[in-house]
Amino acid sequence: MRVPIEIVNQRRERLRALIRRDGFLPLADICRQLEISEATARRDLVAIEADGHITRTYGGALADYNSSFASLSERTKHARSAKSRIARAANRHVPAGGVIFLDAGTTVLALARLLVRRKDQAITVVTNNLAVASVLGDAPGISLHLLGGVFLHRQATLFGDQTVSALAHWKIDAAFLGAEAMNAQGIWNSHAEVVRLQRAVLQVAKASFFCLDASKLNRTTPHCVATWDEIDHLVSNITPGKLREAGIEISATQLVAAN
Repeated sequence: MRVPIEIVNQRRERLRALIRRDGFLPLADICRQLEISEATARRDLVAIEADGHITRTYGGALADYNSSFASLSERTKHARSAKSRIARAANRHVPAGGVIFLDAGTTVLALARLLVRRKDQAITVVTNNLAVASVLGDAPGISLHLLGGVFLHRQATLFGDQTVSALAHWKIDAAFLGAEAMNAQGIWNSHAEVVRLQRAVLQVAKASFFCLDASKLNRTTPHCVATWDEIDHLVSNITPGKLREAGIEISATQLVAAN
């Protein structure tokens, strides 16, 4: 029986809303939430993609985050001096001979460039960041491991079920992470799947270092990565006084100053 076009349009509008809300939606979840077959879901995704609202991926769909989020090259130009200082401060906490995770973000990328210059090292780097992998690919003393997954081109990162599953096999000594925002409640990012991976990293890391410059202060995005009691260290150029003014209470040992 042919479904009336009004019902089809209503279903597709609901699908758009679900994808916008979650950022990334696997095909199985689409079928379950809308109570439709895979064939119907795929037809709906083709129609929605043609309108420019989503990007279809293997096994699901990605919201228009890729077009609204600043590209890696665009973000690299912002707050270069602060990011450089933060990277230098974070570099002092990279354990010699340890296993580290390097997240997405331009500050973490700046840290990767510093790791190339270290002489006395035997570091294992685990990352989902293709830009980081490109920098460290032939660096002496570094064993590089890239987590697979769905490609998010504006961040040049990989994410999804495959990425989280691969991460579960690792024990991380120190994780260096980025984010888009921080406020009194915690640290935030705008993409649900990025946050999902970061939370998985926090579960397997002995120590976490969030590398955030002052432009991230007093901002919020849809998804909370972690509250302040879940975070080991903040590496930042923000003074303790400014953090207190924002309602952020962290100890002196938690804050790694980037002077």
